[in-house]
Amino acid sequence: MEKRRKKTIPVSIQLLERKFKSGEIITPAYLLKKGIIRKIKGKIPKVKILGKEKLSKALIIENCAVSKTTKEIIEKAGGTIK
Repeated sequence: MEKRRKKTIPVSIQLLERKFKSGEIITPAYLLKKGIIRKIKGKIPKVKILGKEKLSKALIIENCAVSKTTKEIIEKAGGTIK
């Protein structure tokens, strides 16, 4: 029996720069509430933050996967990843 991978939704760091204010807590549930992602089969999907663009806001990222480069960008802007 083949295991199905859970779908991970990519979200651009550039989108976070445009849509959110400094200090906001970004979670999959909050992205859903803001209309940035949609449920898949009735469930909130996993989210991965991607991108190499600059970030000028200190965002707090929770319960989202991030690439190594994106993590460095978020932390350089004063944000945190939990």
